[in-house]
Amino acid sequence: MKINVTINGISFYTTSAAIKRGVGNNSNVNVAVQQVFADLHNAVGIGTTIRLYDHQMKQHTYDIQLRRV
Repeated sequence: MKINVTINGISFYTTSAAIKRGVGNNSNVNVAVQQVFADLHNAVGIGTTIRLYDHQMKQHTYDIQLRRV
C-alpha cells in the first residue's frame, strides 16, 4: 500500500514495507513514523506530534502525518 508521509513539513511517498524497514537514516524518525503507522489501522489518514529523546536526553519533536494513497 502506498502512503504519503509528512514529517515536519517535508512530504514523500513510501510503502508500508519500507516504513517497517525504516524510512530514513535517523533512528528517532524511524521510531516515530513506525509508531504512527501502527496507530493508522483502518483510517485513511492520521496526524500527530511525537516527542522523543536522544542519548543526551535532548528532546526532539516530530509533526507526522500519514495518509493512504
